[in-house]
Amino acid sequence: MSYLQDLAVNLKALPEAEIRDAMLYYEQYLEDGQLTDGQAVSEFGTPKNLARRLVADYYMDEARDVPVENQKSPLGLAKIIILALLASPILIPVAMTVIALIFAIVVTFATLAFSLIVTLGALGVGAIISIIGGLIILTQSVLGGLFYIAVGLAIAGGVMLLWPAVAAMVKGLKQGVFVMIRWIGKKTVGRKGVQHDA
Repeated sequence: MSYLQDLAVNLKALPEAEIRDAMLYYEQYLEDGQLTDGQAVSEFGTPKNLARRLVADYYMDEARDVPVENQKSPLGLAKIIILALLASPILIPVAMTVIALIFAIVVTFATLAFSLIVTLGALGVGAIISIIGGLIILTQSVLGGLFYIAVGLAIAGGVMLLWPAVAAMVKGLKQGVFVMIRWIGKKTVGRKGVQHDA
C-alpha cells in the first residue's frame, strides 16, 4: 500500500470533505517535491502518525464547529488527543500527564453527574416510601396517613419537575468535559508541525 493510500485509510475519523482536502494537499505536496514513500515517511512520519496529528488538529481548531455526532463522546476526543501525542515519541511523557489529567476531569464530572442522578433517585424512592407508609398508617390514623401520602406526592411532583433540569445539567456537564478535553488537546497537541509548506 502506498503512503497516500495508507494515509487515506487512517483518516476515517474525519468528515469526507476534510479527508478530500487533506489528501489533495498531501498528493500535491508529494508530487511537487517528487517524494517517494520513504521520503514522505522521513518528512511527515508514518501515515498512521500523520493521520493522528491531522485528526487531532481538526478537533482542536476552536474556529471549527465540531459536528454534534462527534461531541457525543468526550472520551473519543480524549483518545484522539492521546493518539496524536503518542504519534511523537518525544511527547510520551506529555501523553501520560494528559491521560492522568483527562482521567481526573472525567472522574470529577462523572461524579457530579452521578450525584445529581442519585439524589433525584433517592428523592423518588423517598416519595414512594412516604406514599406506601401513608397508606399503611391510613388504617390507624386518617390524618397521619393523609399527611404522609401528601408529602410523598409532593416529593414525587418535585422529582418530576426537577428531572428535566437534572437531565440538562448532566448534558451540560458532558459538554463541559468535551470543552475541557478539547482545550487540553489544543494546549498539548496544538497545530505544530502538521502543515508543511512547499
